[in-house]
Amino acid sequence: MRPRGADQSGFLHELVLHSSPEEMLEFIVPFIRDGVAAEEPTLLLVRPETAAAVLDRVEPSPHLLLLPALGQPGRPAADLRATETLLVGYGLGTAQVRIVNQEPVVPEAQWHEWRRLEAVVNLALRRHNTWAVCVYDRRPLTGEMVEDLYATHHLTGQGDHHRRNDRYQDPVEFISKHQDAPPDPVERETPSAQLVDPSPATARAAVAGFARQTSLPGHEIENLVIAAHEAVSNAILHGRPPVVLRLWVRPAGLTVTVTDTGPGPNDPFVGLLSPEHSNGAGLGLWISHQLVDITHRRHPDGYTIRLATAALPPNLTP
Repeated sequence: MRPRGADQSGFLHELVLHSSPEEMLEFIVPFIRDGVAAEEPTLLLVRPETAAAVLDRVEPSPHLLLLPALGQPGRPAADLRATETLLVGYGLGTAQVRIVNQEPVVPEAQWHEWRRLEAVVNLALRRHNTWAVCVYDRRPLTGEMVEDLYATHHLTGQGDHHRRNDRYQDPVEFISKHQDAPPDPVERETPSAQLVDPSPATARAAVAGFARQTSLPGHEIENLVIAAHEAVSNAILHGRPPVVLRLWVRPAGLTVTVTDTGPGPNDPFVGLLSPEHSNGAGLGLWISHQLVDITHRRHPDGYTIRLATAALPPNLTP
């Protein structure tokens, strides 16, 4: 049963902040038990140690499914697509689906895109009869991060209580206020290369050549090459000259910016929603957002899209 005062169907988005594994389990265990008792599909997307702790407290059930936690801080569009795919598998006319996702620790440098994700899921998943819970460890969060999370969730939870969140904001208004990402510190450094009005083919060749100087795996190089081609093509087709590509080489990765003197896309959801969605835009940018880390920035000199990728540490490599 949904909390009193909440919509009784459709997408419901709840925030849980905790300061210890015990406090987290005080919410997760009752939430799962209630879902299983109601014979609702209940999906638990958590880290292995959390899954083990839950299974010590909850009996196995055909209504309970454990999966790895979602969370690629720099690529929120990939997480959104994975969640949508998961829910589509249950059909749009089925009973309510419950999801608990144990969220990653998001670096401040990647928070801008992450908060856009938390807002846009309220539009992207609204056709699904789903109660989704985002579980965060509050300890690494800044005050601004906490405010963003309250602004993007309908409910807040603690223990076995669920409360309507009066600080929730309309997703369109929220994202419109946070459309432009701050520059990355690397952009203040002298770039390894700068190309003025490159063709998409030249951009591909330059990015591929410099990427081979890093420790990036082959698939990440290919992803960055595709995204750079798309960014330069969009700047030529939709922006204003000159188009300037800059890139910075680091041992473990590569950062690329593409700047033109036009106003840039006016879609606040650029790259996050698929073209089929009523608020979606171009296919190319949507795909690029799933391949590499991307931010957008409008500024007095025009518009800049930043692409970045880095090799994972050995203990995190898939």
